[in-house]
Amino acid sequence: MKSHYKKVVIIALLFFTLVLIVTGQQYSNLKQKSFAKDTEEYTVIATAKKEKRQEIEQAIINDIPGFVAWGDSLTNGAGGEGVSYPKVLQQLIVSNIDNISVVNNGVGGETTNTIMGRIGNVPFVVEKEFTIPATSEEVEITLSSSNGNDVAPLRQGDLAMNPVTINGVKGTITIDQEDYTSENFTYYFKRLSSGESILVNDNTIVETDSSEKYENYVPIVFMGTNGGFSNNANLISQINSVLNMEKSNEKYIVIGLTTDNSFNDDLEKMMESEYGERYINIKEIISDNGLERAGIEPTAEDIKAMEKGMIPPSLLSDNVHFNSKGYELIGNIVYERMVEIGYFDNILKLKNELKAI
Repeated sequence: MKSHYKKVVIIALLFFTLVLIVTGQQYSNLKQKSFAKDTEEYTVIATAKKEKRQEIEQAIINDIPGFVAWGDSLTNGAGGEGVSYPKVLQQLIVSNIDNISVVNNGVGGETTNTIMGRIGNVPFVVEKEFTIPATSEEVEITLSSSNGNDVAPLRQGDLAMNPVTINGVKGTITIDQEDYTSENFTYYFKRLSSGESILVNDNTIVETDSSEKYENYVPIVFMGTNGGFSNNANLISQINSVLNMEKSNEKYIVIGLTTDNSFNDDLEKMMESEYGERYINIKEIISDNGLERAGIEPTAEDIKAMEKGMIPPSLLSDNVHFNSKGYELIGNIVYERMVEIGYFDNILKLKNELKAI
């Protein structure tokens, strides 16, 4: 009897153990399936979030790929001891908006015709026929503007110009002169790699690197101080040709001239009529309250200049160029106008969406 009882107990224990094993295995299988399902759902969600972030980040880039500042020494920052308005503008944009580049394509000494040639909307052309050698050796060339006017590219270096393409051959243009103010200079073209010798006819277009590189960037145009235009209407026509080169030409900024010449009064009215809030009458703004904004006590010369509507000397390094305080002020004014117009509204909205993911 006791033996039978032991057998029953053993069988019961074995059965109970088997049930526990089977139940445990089922629970384990269910847990693994649940984990796999959770992992799959998490992966799907994480992938969707990643794709959404990438989509928004690309939308930010597409909205404003960058800014490109076209101009002469006033854009380059001559007299600013390392400070230029594009540099100040970029610092403000990076600090307050996003990491958007501001390219400084200002080259000192250039007229509007030279600036337009670098941009590519009124391109440089070869003035006299020449042959590009098969080897990478320099060959003398002569240049002019396609509108027939004289040009002086590279007077202070090859900023925003090289490489160039002439008759399908890519190379660089250099200048030989005593100094950058010399009226006597010679241009040379040097191909980047060897190939067949090619005859280049006169009036062949010189394609610059900038003609395509910045076509999606928002342009800031500050040109005309060194001349190159015949009258006010001609300058506005030239500025419009620059703006029309850009694909995103609904966004742009035009900065007015700052020196005292006979064109300014009428030109400022025409600029305001043509460009509205996208035109910055920088001379008027700085003359009115530039020193106050810069925290500078006006001198007797400053007061005299401001009474005439001119730039106060305390913001200038010479009769034409600004000092570091002056360029800093211009950078701030341009940034504030962009904010006022709403150029960054969509980017800030997209960045908020990015944070919410």
